[in-house]
This record gives sequence, structure tokens and C-alpha cells, in this order.
Amino acid sequence: MVGIAGQFLNLVLQDLVLNKNLKVNRVTKTLVVQAGTYGPFLLESDYLRTYDLFYPIPASGGGTSSGITIFLTPITMEQFDAEFKSPSTTNYPYEFATDLSTQAQITASAAAALIIPGATSAGNLFIYPQTSGQIALTHRYMVNQPDIPSPHTSTAIPWFPYDDYLITATAARMCEVTGDDRSKSLYDRSQEMLRPHLIMEGDEQQTVKNVRLDPRRFRAARGLKPVKAYPF
Repeated sequence: MVGIAGQFLNLVLQDLVLNKNLKVNRVTKTLVVQAGTYGPFLLESDYLRTYDLFYPIPASGGGTSSGITIFLTPITMEQFDAEFKSPSTTNYPYEFATDLSTQAQITASAAAALIIPGATSAGNLFIYPQTSGQIALTHRYMVNQPDIPSPHTSTAIPWFPYDDYLITATAARMCEVTGDDRSKSLYDRSQEMLRPHLIMEGDEQQTVKNVRLDPRRFRAARGLKPVKAYPF
């Protein structure tokens, strides 16, 4: 039963990774994009999903920031493929897409290994449209935490700091194996324990969110194509 409990501990941690945007799992990386390319750009090997992607618009005639920051809107690969692409068309990028297919991961891993032996990638990142100059994208993304090897004998400390929740959530799963009718009550208790943590330190549920229309379809000058003077 100790071995099974260790497997359940990994499942509890995996549920937190996949279903919650916990701040402890968010990292920030910088991606320098050269002019004249849509990508692909290799995603980090621990990449799970993008939290946000943005960059400052360079000031005219210099390398300092103009004070305007553009956040790229996520789109699907199908939407990216349907976008009009021409080598002569450049602008400030305002959309991005990720390809996390198995084929993209294999291709990306092989490409990265040519530069860094043993390097791997979770897939590819694309931007639209291509930029006319170099920009530095700030990529904040959620990491995919690995399982604890041999958790029933490991001395490793789980990445999630709330031990009481981990014990209760694991016990609830153990009750299911043994047929213990306390399973549901323990599961409900674990969710009650987790909720305050999420509100105060977790995935920003207490933060006020703005509901907005799709910026790709609703713009102030939606009859005009985006240009450098009006990229939104």
C-alpha cells in the first residue's frame, strides 16, 4: 500500500500542474525574434502552456521603449495557417500559436540537439505577422513538473508547499482502493483546504478580470488592416 500511496501522491501533484495556474509553476523567459520570420521558435522542454506573451514597441529612431506594450493574442494553428503571409508584409506581431503535436516535439528535439547535445523541446511557437526589426518577447509560461521518482522511498520534497492538503488528497484516493466510505468526505475536505490557498497564493482567482471582445475581430478601425501606426 505504501507504493500505491506514492503513486497517488504523484497523481495529486499532477492534477495541480494540469488544472491550476499556480504561481509557483510560472517562469519567465526572453525570446529574441529577428526580422522577417514567423517561426518556428523552440519551446522550452518544461513548457506546459503559455500564461502571456508580450513585448514593448521600440521608440522611433532608437532602441529605447516607446512605453507601449503589446500582448499577443493566442490563436490555433489552423487560424495561424489561414493568415495571409507575404515576405513583403511586416508589422508588429499581435498573435501567436503553439504546436505541441508529437511530430513537432520530435522535430524540435532533433533541431535543438544540433545546437545543444541532448536538448529537447515541448514543441514550436509561431508569431504573426513577421516583424520588420528585432524584438524581445517576454514569455511567461507554466512549467510541467516531473513526477517524483520512487515516491514511496524518495526523500525529495514535493514542489507544492501545502503538505496538509497533499496528505488529505492522497488519503482520499487511498480510501477508494480499500473501499473506505470516508473517501468522499476526505476529498471534499481537501478541496476546502485548497480553495483559500488558490485565492491567496495560487492562480489569481481573487484578481479582477476584464471581459473583452476578441481583438482579432473587434477593433476601433476594424475595416483597416493593422499597420505599424495602428497595430491593434
